[in-house]
Amino acid sequence: MKAKRKSDVELSVDMTPMIDMVFLLLVFFMIAATMSKVDMTPEIKLPVAPKSQVPEDLRNRGTINILPLGSVTPAGGVVSAERPFLLHGQLVNEQELKQQIDEVRKGTPELRVYMRIDKNVEFASVQRAIKACADVGVFDIVFATYQSGTGE
Repeated sequence: MKAKRKSDVELSVDMTPMIDMVFLLLVFFMIAATMSKVDMTPEIKLPVAPKSQVPEDLRNRGTINILPLGSVTPAGGVVSAERPFLLHGQLVNEQELKQQIDEVRKGTPELRVYMRIDKNVEFASVQRAIKACADVGVFDIVFATYQSGTGE
């Protein structure tokens, strides 16, 4: 006598929720990556430093861009001795720089400043920015440079 065979049951997994999750994660990381970009101003020609290092901890960074006098910003403003600092696309003077740093520092007490300075900027402008940071209690400053691959 032949044994009866159970009917083959075909198991399947619905992949639709898995695909939905993959797309949601993809969108999330695309948005998060866009929000964490540094305030880059392409007009700045950074100096080259042979021993520069990429900071390990990039959290709580505020960016200050400093362009040479007479440069034109992406918004169409002209950099002057009175307004040499570029914050969030707007030219500001020392007092406005202090106010904006202080406002950010109230929400982020461990604020660190990331300075992107054109290699043709006079040191007096850099010194004014450093003093403005110190006046509001920000002492952790990182200067942006390009890394030299040859060590020259």
